[in-house]
Amino acid sequence: MAMMVLLSACTVQAADDAKKSKASPKIAAVDVAIAKPNTDHILDSFTGTTAPIQEVMVRSQVDGQLQKLAVEVGDRVEKGQILGQQDDGVLTDTVNTARAEREAQVVDVAKARSQVGAAKANVEQARLALVQAKGNVLQLQNAARANIEAARLEAQQNRQDANRLTQLANAGATSQQEAEQARTLAQRTQQTLVNTQANSVQEITQAQTAVKTAEQALQAAIAQVDIEQGTVNATQRRVYAQQSVLNQALGQRSFTVLSAPLTGVVMERLSEAGNLLQTGDSILRLGDFKKIKITIQVPARLLSQLRMGQQAKITLDAFPQQEWSGKITLISPLANTTSRLLPIEILMDNPGKMSSGLLARVSFVQPQQGRVWVPEAAIQTSQSRKGPSSTPKPSNPDHPSSQQRPSPQPPTDRKQTPTSNQATLFVLDKASPQPRVTSRQVQLGAQRNGQVEIIQGLTSGESFVSRSSQPLKDGATVRLSALSESSSSVNP
Repeated sequence: MAMMVLLSACTVQAADDAKKSKASPKIAAVDVAIAKPNTDHILDSFTGTTAPIQEVMVRSQVDGQLQKLAVEVGDRVEKGQILGQQDDGVLTDTVNTARAEREAQVVDVAKARSQVGAAKANVEQARLALVQAKGNVLQLQNAARANIEAARLEAQQNRQDANRLTQLANAGATSQQEAEQARTLAQRTQQTLVNTQANSVQEITQAQTAVKTAEQALQAAIAQVDIEQGTVNATQRRVYAQQSVLNQALGQRSFTVLSAPLTGVVMERLSEAGNLLQTGDSILRLGDFKKIKITIQVPARLLSQLRMGQQAKITLDAFPQQEWSGKITLISPLANTTSRLLPIEILMDNPGKMSSGLLARVSFVQPQQGRVWVPEAAIQTSQSRKGPSSTPKPSNPDHPSSQQRPSPQPPTDRKQTPTSNQATLFVLDKASPQPRVTSRQVQLGAQRNGQVEIIQGLTSGESFVSRSSQPLKDGATVRLSALSESSSSVNP
């Protein structure tokens, strides 16, 4: 009987405890973390080889023996410095021959120009002869008119006298002999008029012919000037052509003098004095070590995380205790179709002790612009409400960190972003006297290694719930676990 009473009492007590539990919901135990500014993200390390910023091979540009080489490996050279000398005997003979031919052609030009001067003098003489011939025609025409007029007047006068004396002789006033003499004189003066006219026409015709001859001589002299000037031009062009031949010969001879095309260091000596060189044979290899160039191969999937001018951290196996910085100066647009690797060129200052061919290890710094990152378990997205509230209940509510971990998720690509960039995050309410959480909408960025970037909605120094023993609601009172981070904003 006593046992039954005891069992009844226990049953009643259990029922009362159950009612109290339903009447007062359990307070969630949470892990609180403090948002901290994110450090720069370092991508994987890549290996490359050091090389000078510029490398030049000094080659023979002419055939001939290498007579002298004045530098050794490791010597520093300045741009334009004489490095060596090849045999220039044959090329010197070629230069002398070309120069002599050019000088002879210059003499021919001078002769042709003198012929042009003589032809121009002939033009002037022909022009003067033409003027004189035209003057003779004018003079003859004037003289002919005067002579013809005088002969005409004399013939007219004699004709009138003959007619008058004939009339007087017929009238018996004079003798027939005198009249006959007058008629004979009139006929003779008339013939003189005719002869004068004929002679004048002949003389004028001859003078006009002389004018035409003088004009033809002038045209011929002018044409001769053009011919002689053409000869000068042709000879001058031959001089120009020969000058080009001479310049080419001089250029070929200048190639026998080996000079430094840049300021740098002799990296390799590939020939020795006395060797017979052909055009294109290598003699020296020079490198400009003011800056060091490192070329690495980067997977194409990281291309979106690299940019021109991005900083890189560099270490060398030759100097294991030191670290240098460089920057990306070239991102090749051509990837290897088999390996999907992109050549990336890094440029760094040379501290004065680096050489070519050293093994370099390069890692890229990816700045995050002061944003914060939170664990994926701290957020809940619009598509999935799993977050702090989705964590399984712990065996001990006071220690939510000891709860069972959620099943691992499939690995994601490092550049993957959440399906939605909006999510809810619970932050600790600073104004509340008791630990209380407030839901806040945040904007998400990249997702990487179990962390999610918060672009907007959470700033450095704020306290947020990284893990909870049960689902949370806006304004819910919580208990802080022993693993919670403390700050001035966290209420114990």
